[in-house]
Amino acid sequence: MYRPGDYVVVADLPRRPLCRVAGAEAACSDSGVFQILTLEALEGPWRAWGTPLVRFDEAVQPAPARDLWRAQTRS
Repeated sequence: MYRPGDYVVVADLPRRPLCRVAGAEAACSDSGVFQILTLEALEGPWRAWGTPLVRFDEAVQPAPARDLWRAQTRS
């Protein structure tokens, strides 16, 4: 389960932008529990536009530790 403040990469885009989880809502369906995540892009055009990304938890992956330095330079 993701929590606000976690760093993730969006796996369903050609270039995987580094994002911070701004919000996470849990939901349940017949196939199980899932999350709807609101993401703050830390790079790419979404950052410049200030547009949040919204994805299901299955469309993101935890950010690799080697990529977290990028978050520090953009905060």
